[in-house]
Amino acid sequence: MKKGATILLLGLLLATAAFCGFYYLGTASCRRMMRGPQPELAWLKKEFKLSDAEFARISQLHAAYLPQCAARCRRIEEQSQRLRQLLSQATNMTPEIQFVLAERARMRAECEAEMTKHFLDVSRTMPPEQGRRYLAWVERQTFLHGQAMEDRHHTQGGSQPAHQHQM
Repeated sequence: MKKGATILLLGLLLATAAFCGFYYLGTASCRRMMRGPQPELAWLKKEFKLSDAEFARISQLHAAYLPQCAARCRRIEEQSQRLRQLLSQATNMTPEIQFVLAERARMRAECEAEMTKHFLDVSRTMPPEQGRRYLAWVERQTFLHGQAMEDRHHTQGGSQPAHQHQM
């Protein structure tokens, strides 16, 4: 009985050591990327096979874009908070609610335009084929692919809503 328990224990230790070794080796490239400069962009370099110069230029574009993006997001969130406040006290549509809705929509459109400009700038930094692949990826991952509102109101056959609004 002691021999069986010893064999089982050694088998478990060997299996654990093998798992840890394979895990360590399998995650080496990811850990290396995370230690590099701009770890949030490291996947981009690998996925789109960018040279160091291309990656450096994209990193610069990214660093320049982020503060402006954050400022736009803050302004949109401020408008959203104002809208929530107005709606919590309203029983009818008011000119102030309409103004906040319009202002928030204007800010979102500005944000989307700047984001699209950034994506195009990044794509031009890449080799042409990779730039096209990047833009296709961006389209699938962002507002260009469709908003939740449009997804809820998609049409079948082009004219009638596929389903009604649910309240």
